[in-house]
Amino acid sequence: MDIQTSNTVSYDASSAIVLASKAQNALASASDFVIDSHTMFELASDDLKQIKTLQKEVEEKRTSITGPLNQAVKAVNDLFRSPKDYLDKAEATLKRAMVTWTTEQERLAAIARAEAEAAARAERERLAALEREQQEAARKAHEEAQAAAAAGDTEAAAAAAAAAEAAQQQAAITAMTAQVVTVAPDVEQAGKVSGISGRTTYAAQIDDLLALVKAVAEGKAPIEAIQADTKFLNAQARAFKKQGQLYPGVTAVAERSIAARVA
Repeated sequence: MDIQTSNTVSYDASSAIVLASKAQNALASASDFVIDSHTMFELASDDLKQIKTLQKEVEEKRTSITGPLNQAVKAVNDLFRSPKDYLDKAEATLKRAMVTWTTEQERLAAIARAEAEAAARAERERLAALEREQQEAARKAHEEAQAAAAAGDTEAAAAAAAAAEAAQQQAAITAMTAQVVTVAPDVEQAGKVSGISGRTTYAAQIDDLLALVKAVAEGKAPIEAIQADTKFLNAQARAFKKQGQLYPGVTAVAERSIAARVA
């Protein structure tokens, strides 16, 4: 069985038109008011009280309409708050698990890459040592070939020369192999899923505020890196109640205002 609920809010907006006219007249009167004597000051005070009364009436008319509307909005929000909270928690739980797995895979991949690079480096070093041995064998065979040729032993000279050439070729092959040695790490990669994307965001974390302030003072960080706490400074100005320098670079200023009650 489907249960449907509905609610209708009705209001009379005609009062807004009347109040708008009164407010416009009040603004016109205030704009033309010239205070040049105590009498005019008192008249301005009377008009100000009437304006405050009119403001109260406007606010009461406004809240008489917005009150039920706000209650209706609150009722709707309360109605959907529970499923929204459940879904938000479910989303956060799955995202947290996915981020944890992705982060772990990235960590394992970094370890695998480091191990693979270490293995490749060791293999290159081994091949480099082998190349040196082969180059040394080729040099010795070449010297033996020269010595045998000088002694008139053509057969031994030919054999030594062949051995020298073979060792030189092996050294060249070893050198080429060392240049292309790579070891691919075997790690599981996070596959792409339609509609799901990952991103990395970066945020600044202040570890030492005093160090940051010193860095700004020394020109090592931009002035935008710090921001004056206006809430604290305004509270200090109100506490001291004195115009002038509050702190180096900060001036306390005073502004006069008029308060009026409803007539």
